[in-house]
Amino acid sequence: MNPVKPPRKLRNFLLDKRFQLKYTLAMVAISAIISVFLGYFLYQAHRESSRVSSLDDPDLDGALASELQSEDRRVLFILCGFLGGLVLALTAVGIVATHKIAGPAYAMRRTLTAIADGKLPTVRALRKGDELQAVGEELLRMANSLRDREQHEHDDLKTALERLKSTPGPQPEVLAALEKLLAGKEQRLQQS
Repeated sequence: MNPVKPPRKLRNFLLDKRFQLKYTLAMVAISAIISVFLGYFLYQAHRESSRVSSLDDPDLDGALASELQSEDRRVLFILCGFLGGLVLALTAVGIVATHKIAGPAYAMRRTLTAIADGKLPTVRALRKGDELQAVGEELLRMANSLRDREQHEHDDLKTALERLKSTPGPQPEVLAALEKLLAGKEQRLQQS
């Protein structure tokens, strides 16, 4: 049985709104400026072509002149529609593309925060297609190295504590200090 994935929502794609919207807006703005610039020249060329056609025929009747004006408006609406569609498409592509950076960065920040808080969480591998794969692999290697070191120190402390308890006359302060260190190691080794 395949579990059904819930549909993605826009907020799932906007993990780091400031970063994602800033770069998406920059991409859309540059594309819009270029499109408006080129569209302006295309529209002017079309109008000039219409004007030359009307000048070639001095007997041009009013219906044909009206038709040329209508054609000019139609070209203008097509250009505006294309520009609007381009802006929407680039916005969607920009958000999805930046999500492939913001998603891994978000997961890595959570892992680093947990490590800074003294926990050793299990680090999940990044999804296929995510950016920052090399950084994610190094974070995974670091977390595994820390976990292995903590486990080794835990095992050494546990062995030392058991030996100390079995010797006659152990000092309570030493036992308490070792038990506290061992409890801290156990807490960090628990999966969060």
